[in-house]
Amino acid sequence: MNRKGTDERLPRSQLRGQMNLPALAVALLILTMVTGLSVGIADRAFVGADRTPTKRRIAVATSERFVSADGPLTIRANVLDGTKVANLNTTRLMTLFPILADHDVRIRLGDTILAERGSPSGGTTIRRIVLVENRSAVTRTPPLSGRDPQFTLPRRTPNATLVVHPPDGTTVSTVRANGRVVLRNESGLDGEFHVSLSRFETTRFTFDTNGALPTGSVRVTYYPAGTRKSILAVTVDG
Repeated sequence: MNRKGTDERLPRSQLRGQMNLPALAVALLILTMVTGLSVGIADRAFVGADRTPTKRRIAVATSERFVSADGPLTIRANVLDGTKVANLNTTRLMTLFPILADHDVRIRLGDTILAERGSPSGGTTIRRIVLVENRSAVTRTPPLSGRDPQFTLPRRTPNATLVVHPPDGTTVSTVRANGRVVLRNESGLDGEFHVSLSRFETTRFTFDTNGALPTGSVRVTYYPAGTRKSILAVTVDG
């Protein structure tokens, strides 16, 4: 005869499943809380990251324009014109680089702040190694060899100033630079003359005369370049 009622027991697997239900509920609750917290953190990180790339893009674009071969402040790629850089100010910076509008910005060359607007306390800074070129005037009285007067400048220069004062009885009709006629007057050259030269090669001056041209008859002023290495830093904030 079969017994009924309280003697009947549940299978062990079903008992274990019922015992695990509270633990599963707690795990789901924790997972929901962690997921919500993670989404909140990720959202805040996204908002912050969304601002940073904009600043970085502007800083990179500005630094690239600063050192480009056709940039407004360069002599050639990665070589800044020392005179133009020295004259840079905030107003000119905004004119040359309109991409910086509505941003705090600082341009630093080495230890010198060239231009600054606002208060860029953080933001993004892009640094580039550059050369800064400056030219200074050098004046010489070159030695000349009588009836075959010529001399070579020791340094390359984009231009020069010649002062020609031949002695009585001698006429200087033509001056050439590396074979190219830069001055000509059949009646005679006498005075101060400014000539353009190639900055890519040294210059040899020759003179066509009808007589001797001794040392002291010509004085030349030229403008050789000196360069120094520096760090250009472009900071964009705000």
